[in-house]
Amino acid sequence: MSRLPRSIKGHTFTFLLTALIAWSLVLPLLFALHLKQETLMALIYALLASGVITLYSLIPRRVRFLVPLGVIVGTVASALLLKGSIPARVMSFARSLASGAALTPALTLYMNALLPVLLLLLVLFARLLMEGDPSFTLPLMVTPMLMLWFLGAREDIKVFLPAALCLPLLYIYITHLPEERPLTARPKTLLIRALAIALALVFLAFALTPQERQTIPKAEQMADDLRRYIEDLFFFTASRNMFTLRSQGYQPMGEKGLGGKPDISWTPVLNVRTTERLYLRGTVLDTYTGRSWYDSLSNQRFGWLSPRYAGLRTSLFNEDLPQTERVESRQAAITMLSDMPSTLFIPQRLRELTLGPNMVGYFNASSEMFITRDLKNGDSYSFRYEPYVAGESRTDVLARKLSSGVPQTLPDLAPEYTTLPKHLQPDGIIAELARKIVGQETNPYQQAQAIKNYLKTNYAYTTDVPLAPEKQDFAAHFLFDLKGGYCTYFATAMTVLSRSVGLPARYVEGFLALPEGSDSVTLTGMNAHAWTEIYIAGLGWVIFDATATDGSTQNEGGDQPPPPQPPSPSPSPSPTPSPEPSEEPSPKPEEQPQSTPTPPPEEEAPTEEPAQTPDERHEKTPDKPFPWWILLLILALGLFIWRLIEEDPLRRERKLRKPEQVLHLYWSSLLAVMKAKGQAMNAQETPLSYAYRVSHQPANLLPIASAQSAMVYGHRKPNQEILSLARETYKAQFTQLPLHKKAWLMAARAASGVWWMARHLPTVLLKKIRQLMPTRRWRGGTG
Repeated sequence: MSRLPRSIKGHTFTFLLTALIAWSLVLPLLFALHLKQETLMALIYALLASGVITLYSLIPRRVRFLVPLGVIVGTVASALLLKGSIPARVMSFARSLASGAALTPALTLYMNALLPVLLLLLVLFARLLMEGDPSFTLPLMVTPMLMLWFLGAREDIKVFLPAALCLPLLYIYITHLPEERPLTARPKTLLIRALAIALALVFLAFALTPQERQTIPKAEQMADDLRRYIEDLFFFTASRNMFTLRSQGYQPMGEKGLGGKPDISWTPVLNVRTTERLYLRGTVLDTYTGRSWYDSLSNQRFGWLSPRYAGLRTSLFNEDLPQTERVESRQAAITMLSDMPSTLFIPQRLRELTLGPNMVGYFNASSEMFITRDLKNGDSYSFRYEPYVAGESRTDVLARKLSSGVPQTLPDLAPEYTTLPKHLQPDGIIAELARKIVGQETNPYQQAQAIKNYLKTNYAYTTDVPLAPEKQDFAAHFLFDLKGGYCTYFATAMTVLSRSVGLPARYVEGFLALPEGSDSVTLTGMNAHAWTEIYIAGLGWVIFDATATDGSTQNEGGDQPPPPQPPSPSPSPSPTPSPEPSEEPSPKPEEQPQSTPTPPPEEEAPTEEPAQTPDERHEKTPDKPFPWWILLLILALGLFIWRLIEEDPLRRERKLRKPEQVLHLYWSSLLAVMKAKGQAMNAQETPLSYAYRVSHQPANLLPIASAQSAMVYGHRKPNQEILSLARETYKAQFTQLPLHKKAWLMAARAASGVWWMARHLPTVLLKKIRQLMPTRRWRGGTG
């Protein structure tokens, strides 16, 4: 083969392998950032960048320095003069990050400019990998993949397959194509250059370091802010304060449980810039004791911007639901008017969150949002969301379309969302009431609507309520005795009744914003509110607000909120009829043992119960379990690569002690190479007859075949001259093989080595065990 075609093939393989490595490194990153649509464009950029670098290597060395100089000048000029150019947009991206913009939205906005730059850098990194030693190159290739995996790029394991394919190709390239690497420099030259650069950097570091400690106050403040930001972003483990309605005067009984006449605060809490009704979730509670609610799922924290938890965030905030015909998103902004706990008040369908300065967002398994410190007066943040409120026409229509389409299934939700306390038996009066309300209805959304409308119609809103009995179930007391109350009564009853018919439901506390024609509203304790969220398959968590309105028990649309002024009416008997499904609307306590028991002792101290539950929920950790099969796959791949190295004849020769073994090794290796060329040795042929048959080939096998025959049939040892000839002949013949045949031959050798180990390993281990065991020698004789 002439030198020119070999050079073209070498450059072509280098070009393709460089592009493949760069593309395989960026592919998991794109999937982690939910930018799958950029996959094809990334491949095109990788090919272009690899082509540019390959062409650069063909430029004469005396003028090669002009290329980077031209690139630098062109980049600076386009960044300054052309606003729409790639360098200009990269500068805009850097400025947006410096101004405090969120990373993920900024990446999405500027990805069309960042992607070609990223691929160019990865192509340069790939060339450096291809010029290194295998012992350093292969770990450097694996390390970025492991980093991306642990950062959360584990949605689709197929995106790691190109990188896995690159590992054996890299080894083949580095080990067997030294003459075809256009950028390879001599090791001594590289060492001298690296040493010179290192010495220059050390000299500059010592020269620029002042003798005494000097600080710039503004720079020191920036460094402290950066340190705090990093600690908040990666190492936030401190305890935090949580929002509760109790802080706004809605739980006068304190630790004894829900209920009682509230003492509502009129202090301004926050200002909301919005043009429509907005439910702002603060605390999401999942466990009901019969007297109070608490949270058992918030023991773990996840960074809002962490790519590692992107999949978990999508699941908890229903970012992928509904899959079609979504409600149009809205914008809103919040400014704090007083100091509050660390809880962020946000809607459930949060689509985008922009936090103010020194605010690092976290979320937990309950989908609560919070920051690493308490909120202060003047803090502000904004968000984009989608409203899904039961009773609103847009949500009702969407739920109806989903129910009439392909049947939807519930995901694997936390069992706490369907669990009731043990004293609320399936045949108790609360469960019986829930079944009577839903009747023959089988659609979950319509079942929840029926329960909500029943509560709005048959119960009155009032804050003039007595203290709730401490020995009676709170929901039963409201449903069968009191028949009136405020938001916590209605939300508790709605959640308990929904769980009684198998609907996943949770109790939520927060604020309800009602602009009433204005573009903003100031919220006080009078706007604090409680409601229920129910999970509807295919739609996600939907708000069900069962609280009746003041002065009217009819609320067909479900859009009327609790009153903004202090409610203190005493509803007349007429608007509060007895529940129709119950034949005895006000049973005595002794007639309802299942629904009004004495709570268990641990329920009288609800603050102790949540502390026991986090350790019991390790199996429900939202983060995906580590797929051990991937570890096994990596180990198998590592074993295969190790066998690739170990089965190389040049390496195996070092472990052989006898000349006969060395000659046999190279003769069998030569036969394998000749077979790959299409000149296999027939079964009936001797080494000499085979050597005569292929004597027209450039390789002269006759001396080696003669030595092999003399060794096999005449037991004659080969000399060093024959061994050196066999070694050089093998190297020359193997080098002439096409690249794909080299890869196939090496893979076959490695596979045969692994198979040999699998067959002989038990025998070898048994032999070693026998050698280690003590032996007894019996001597003959009598007595």
